[in-house]
Amino acid sequence: MESSLIEVTFRQFLYSIKKAFQNFKHFFVLNFITIGIISLSLLVLSTFLLVFLNLQNLLDKWENQLQVTAYLTDNLTSESLSLIKKKISSLPEVKNISFISKEEALRFFKDKFPEQANALGGLKENPLPASIDIQLKDGYRNPDQIRNFANRIKGIPGVDEVEYGQSWIEGYAKFLSFLKSTGLAVGVVILLATVFIISNTIKLTVYARKDEIEIIRLVGGTNLFIKSPFFIEGIIQGFSGGLIALIILFICHRFFINWISQASHPLFQSIPISFLPSHYLIIIIGGGMVTGFLGSFFSLDRYLKT
Repeated sequence: MESSLIEVTFRQFLYSIKKAFQNFKHFFVLNFITIGIISLSLLVLSTFLLVFLNLQNLLDKWENQLQVTAYLTDNLTSESLSLIKKKISSLPEVKNISFISKEEALRFFKDKFPEQANALGGLKENPLPASIDIQLKDGYRNPDQIRNFANRIKGIPGVDEVEYGQSWIEGYAKFLSFLKSTGLAVGVVILLATVFIISNTIKLTVYARKDEIEIIRLVGGTNLFIKSPFFIEGIIQGFSGGLIALIILFICHRFFINWISQASHPLFQSIPISFLPSHYLIIIIGGGMVTGFLGSFFSLDRYLKT
């Protein structure tokens, strides 16, 4: 009894797959347009995701390379300088520090900006302050932590100013947060619109087969038996749309990588541009399949209610 039930279920499953592909072939133009819309929707979403992940990676890279610079007041005694270095080194965020004297700062400036070195040559005193470069430990490099750390450093007597590129880093982090929120909002709207489009596509195929469906119901066909081919058809649409979107995205990504590699500006060449990790590829294709299934489910649930 159990084996015959499994056999019947398996035959019904094969029938559903066969019928889904027949529907797909019979309404090829309609399905082709639907897959194109799904591809475009998932391409927009995956592009948002790719841009966001690479911008986040870029921020992580900058944060890893980030160092805080504490500029010191002039005429510090050696005891005061030792005390400042000791206080900074004792903070839990600090990995290591490096002291740069006024003379070293002037030499670095002349090496880096030789065309402006003459402007300093006429001054009687070195205008550049001594400083302490501070490298932070891992886990203490996000903008909020760095800002709090810098404020504490400012409170140490003898520290005149603290710099870490705060306005730029914080502005970039806010932009990423805005991009993430915008991407989520756009993603929800696009997915809902895609579900609606798939739902209407399935409705048209159901309407075209309404006589056949009535006959199946009259001879005892269950709703699940009737719906299964359409569910599979929606899943195929979603899978195809997701796959096509990722292929297009990959081609655009390779084209952009080639363009970056040929750029002469070192800033472009230093930017790491990676493709989506494998688990995101699975999520995008899986999301397309779920979207296709939901589009079929909602249209059939209303149309075939008993």
